[in-house]
Amino acid sequence: IGSWRLLERCGVSGQPPIARTMPSELKVADTWDKCIENTLRKVSYGTLAGAVISLVLFRGTTSRCSVLFFGSGIGAGIGYTECRNEFEALEKPTPQTLSQ
Repeated sequence: IGSWRLLERCGVSGQPPIARTMPSELKVADTWDKCIENTLRKVSYGTLAGAVISLVLFRGTTSRCSVLFFGSGIGAGIGYTECRNEFEALEKPTPQTLSQ
């Protein structure tokens, strides 16, 4: 990462050469990989937070399960929102790029 900052100061683009020339199919596949990993991580963190909160605050099984599922749902929602933003940030194909 530090070497790319040095290159930016010298006038070279901050993106690695592979990222600039990557075909759109690979960008979409890379975005899917990042989204799946990110969503699984957020669901895990939400489930863990829900488990800790439910063990500390609640005694009943139903209450504990509902807080656990609420936490995992919050994590899934955050992961979905971040994935949607990443896909919206991808470059849209133009008629010129489709004809090439």
